[in-house]
Amino acid sequence: MKRDNQKKEKRVVITDIKKMLKDESPFGTKEAYNLVRTKLLFTAKGEKCLVYAVTSSKNDEGKSINSINMAISFAMAGKKTLIIDADLRNPTLHKYFRLSSRPGLSEVLAKIQGKINIVETEQENLFFLRAGAIPPNPAELLGSKTFGEILKYLGEKFDCIFIDLPPIGIVADAAIINEYVTGYILVVRAMEMELSEVKWNVDKLKSFNAKLAGFLLNDVAETSANHLGYGYGYYGYYEPE
Repeated sequence: MKRDNQKKEKRVVITDIKKMLKDESPFGTKEAYNLVRTKLLFTAKGEKCLVYAVTSSKNDEGKSINSINMAISFAMAGKKTLIIDADLRNPTLHKYFRLSSRPGLSEVLAKIQGKINIVETEQENLFFLRAGAIPPNPAELLGSKTFGEILKYLGEKFDCIFIDLPPIGIVADAAIINEYVTGYILVVRAMEMELSEVKWNVDKLKSFNAKLAGFLLNDVAETSANHLGYGYGYYGYYEPE
């Protein structure tokens, strides 16, 4: 299916890819994501597979790179982890992994194909489900019974699943899967979002009875990072409700 020519495609450049978490990443960065992982594990309530939906208020808040890095952090801890690109309007994750965007989730949801094409990444224990072709009805597909069945099936095979979703402040896609997830993580870019806007999006999630696991503050200034003891300016920091 053809993409809307009016929509500007989000670019992922080398500097973005270099922000992906690695064994050789700075100590402060790894420790920050370790903190995220630890606090997320405390939100678990005995589920066999933890399922976290990651969203933001708007574009360009670092949602996708933080989805990837949280998933990598869990994989580094020995958890068999799957990251799903469920932003069926503007898929991005495949670019970080240097892959094509299809086949993937949309083809399975639309029942164009039955096989779920899981890709094994270079990171041990980390697997990836691409978004697939951009459909004309992304919200309808994500809200379908089929998506719930897919997550149930995948939950039998993985310890943890991260779902990268469109910004909740732009479209409602993120909220409609709330019954299938352990909790939502709202990514907020430091010094750019008004508190009132963040609260508006939290209220929007709660109106769908969504479970808010917490916030991840992105792109914190170096002075703030030092204050928290990490000494590194780009990291994820999670604070539960």
